[in-house]
Amino acid sequence: MIHTFKLYIPLHYQEVQDLQKRFEIKYTDVNKYFEGKFPSVTMSISNSGNGQWKLYMVVDAIKLIGKPNITEADYESIEKELKYILWNVFGYTSHYKEHILLRIDFRYDVPIKDKNIRMLLMDLYKKQTKSYGFQRKYLGKLANGVFVPYETTVYHSSNSIESMVYLKSEEREAKGEKIEDYERDVIRYEIHVMEDHLYYMEKKKEKNQRPRKLVAYLKEDVYKDYFRKYMSQIYHPGDFYKIDAARKKLKSSALPTKDKLKLIEFLKQVSSNSIDTPLKKMSTGTFKSRLALLREVGINPVLIPKNYQSNSPVPSTLKNPLNDFPW
Repeated sequence: MIHTFKLYIPLHYQEVQDLQKRFEIKYTDVNKYFEGKFPSVTMSISNSGNGQWKLYMVVDAIKLIGKPNITEADYESIEKELKYILWNVFGYTSHYKEHILLRIDFRYDVPIKDKNIRMLLMDLYKKQTKSYGFQRKYLGKLANGVFVPYETTVYHSSNSIESMVYLKSEEREAKGEKIEDYERDVIRYEIHVMEDHLYYMEKKKEKNQRPRKLVAYLKEDVYKDYFRKYMSQIYHPGDFYKIDAARKKLKSSALPTKDKLKLIEFLKQVSSNSIDTPLKKMSTGTFKSRLALLREVGINPVLIPKNYQSNSPVPSTLKNPLNDFPW
């Protein structure tokens, strides 16, 4: 369900003074002092300049409770561990209830042993929409004025939400970091719920208002809702097909012949560049109706390229890794 989250806890100036005196450190060294004892948490203390002191905590929930498959039922264990850290740092835990959630990363991992298939999926995902809502697609970054493409990451980002897909083993290897057993050969789907969105959800007046508390977000229905709202709108349902296999599946479907022909043409247009290409020649309403028909017959709108270059044979059909997500 989740991997990391970030929160802050308001502090009084006297608490900071007491901490410095007790451990004979500067408040800026709090993480350095405790990192060996609490490797699952990165801590920092800051003063915004108006007397408002805060303890920031970036938490690796998996390391915190020693469990990769975190569920709603694990909240009490997470809270217990966080309070234990606070007790060690400050000598009490009462201010945990004052915490403010600043970010939470929802995740869904799918192990795929074949690296060539993982790389094929990343190439298919690069053809997804260039934007969804306020999120914009990023396929690389500028380094010294030169565009450097991401090989194993695709993400859509706004100031409040990020939706991304990446290869976890390859990310660890690129950073020279240890690959955990639960990360090996994994393609990871993540939604980062950022500070602006969390603030908006707390302040909105509608019935689904949600406080900026960890317990409010560590819930199965909230997790599924964010995946439905953001991930499924960018990474479409349906298995992946080469054009001939898609034709065969459409031919055997119960759709009218005219719809089958329209869908074949639609798939060709998407294949020529990206999923946004058909919008150059059709209305948004028609575009959505084509996607709905493809969803009905279980075909992803992005085709496997007929002449895709790979180190191993390329399948004519490929199961969508998101098929098994508990939508």
